[in-house]
Amino acid sequence: MEARAGQAENPFRVHLRVVGALMRREMTTRYGRSAGGYFWAIAEPIAVIALLSLVFSTLARTPSLGRSFPVFFATGYIAYSLYRNTADQISTAIRANKALLRYPNVNPWDAIVAAGTLQLLTECMIAALILPALIVATGEPVLIAPEWLLGALAAAAILAFGVGSVNAVMFVVHPIYERIYKILMRPLFIISGIFFLPEALPSQLRELLALNPVVHIVAAFREGVYPVYHATLDRLEYPIILGLTLCLLGQLLARRHAERLDEL
Repeated sequence: MEARAGQAENPFRVHLRVVGALMRREMTTRYGRSAGGYFWAIAEPIAVIALLSLVFSTLARTPSLGRSFPVFFATGYIAYSLYRNTADQISTAIRANKALLRYPNVNPWDAIVAAGTLQLLTECMIAALILPALIVATGEPVLIAPEWLLGALAAAAILAFGVGSVNAVMFVVHPIYERIYKILMRPLFIISGIFFLPEALPSQLRELLALNPVVHIVAAFREGVYPVYHATLDRLEYPIILGLTLCLLGQLLARRHAERLDEL
């Protein structure tokens, strides 16, 4: 980009402009130019929550918390999907934008920030639409604690950016890593506390489950909805510190493999 009046343009402003352009491109590519694309982004979590509610309502009369299966599963799935979907989009950001990385003002972190921010905003919009609608529709007695909800979502976002930034480099540099990562992540949906409460498990299993940072995010999010729930695995400092550490590792990996990324 050209400098103004012979002076170099502020790098931060350049970064913001590039990220904004990449987000617009990403939005068009992912959702299309019509409202129908965004409709499917909202319809998918609704379908998952409805299916889980239908299946588990045939096995038990009441959920582990409250009286509504849809609200119970929504509080677990929304927190989980914000982390997982954001991390997945960031993980492929460099590879998906490899043609644009040849431009002098575009770098891998622009692609990572653009992909992650767009997905994060989408997930927050989905949460803001689905959860209140389910609470009103089912009449579930809740007491919203914004500090827990926002804390859980912030922890999920930080963890997603950390995991995604490492993956974005590793997927390009070591393709076999992507296959191993996807295999290891398959059980995550089951062991993240979406279907159950960790407090219902034996202490030994609960200690193993505590190693999963997403469990803490889900539990904290549920505490923001159910006033009677006091989770034992709600240490948000764990996913936050882990996410920040992985963000730093992602930056180091990007610098170390800068030449490889430039050859995309």
